[in-house]
Amino acid sequence: MRILIANPNTSARITARMVGAARALVDGGVTIVGATAPFGAPSLETPADLAIAELAVPAMLAAHPDCDGAIVGAFGDPGLARARAVFGKPVQGLGEAGLRAAGSGGRRFAVVTLGPAMGPAIVAKAGELGLAGRMAGIAFLSGGVLDLATEPSRYHDEILDAVAAARDHGAEAVLLGGAPFSGWSGLLRDKAALPLLDGLSAALDGLLSDGGPAASRR
Repeated sequence: MRILIANPNTSARITARMVGAARALVDGGVTIVGATAPFGAPSLETPADLAIAELAVPAMLAAHPDCDGAIVGAFGDPGLARARAVFGKPVQGLGEAGLRAAGSGGRRFAVVTLGPAMGPAIVAKAGELGLAGRMAGIAFLSGGVLDLATEPSRYHDEILDAVAAARDHGAEAVLLGGAPFSGWSGLLRDKAALPLLDGLSAALDGLLSDGGPAASRR
């Protein structure tokens, strides 16, 4: 199975982070390739950024017809609906897949993410998925997407503090929302006060569940 990770921002660093994290999560029989948006913003932290990114996603998927599935690599899922309509193969988004996984089984969850301007969009997405009543809150880290991608260890303590606060507000799990968090649910699992999830891991699970016996997760 060949999976494309389409990064809707222009940061090759973030594309490389997602591809590396995905390759560490899959077994043999799965090939991960990445693509970076040819235009737009270096990070997606406002609705305006998402609007531009939405135009880049279908073109990236069209350039990879050899892939068996794709992941829209941004928490805001720009262009996800259009990608599903034109690609003709399974497409997952970090936001939708992550929120569904976080709220599975009826549990309450919180989101730790970046970019306060995206708060209303996250609430709206949870509502569209029927999960608004399960979301215990959203915590925004002090830095931005590129800060986290450049110095990830600087934010470990802040993330763990946010997870502990989410537990105190009734959450049973925490979704780390955003491309720079790819693979972090495993990285911080042993230190966190609650179970952690990240959108990339959830999106991979969604694609691999239909990929047959040769496509599996570690």
